[in-house]
Amino acid sequence: MNKFLEVINLEVPCVFILNDGTRLDLRGGVPKSGLKAYRDGFPGAEELFKKDKVSEVIGLINKAKRPQDVEILALAKPESVAVKDAAKAKIEWLKENQ
Repeated sequence: MNKFLEVINLEVPCVFILNDGTRLDLRGGVPKSGLKAYRDGFPGAEELFKKDKVSEVIGLINKAKRPQDVEILALAKPESVAVKDAAKAKIEWLKENQ
């Protein structure tokens, strides 16, 4: 999995509890269940992007290919009007072009 996914901007890799109650343990890198967690989403995923700059979050929103990803990214900077606007525009675009 490390060939396709990597842990970035996380000073101390940690463990997340997924929607189905299992754990995503990032202490040793990206586990084999990492792709499933990416596809399904998980509570607290926005924490991975909290330390990113607003411009970086907007860049990620612009690259996102699913509305669910945009929603998670927008939660990383809920106080930012620019992030909210970018997220709304991207979600509308994705819905029109899927």
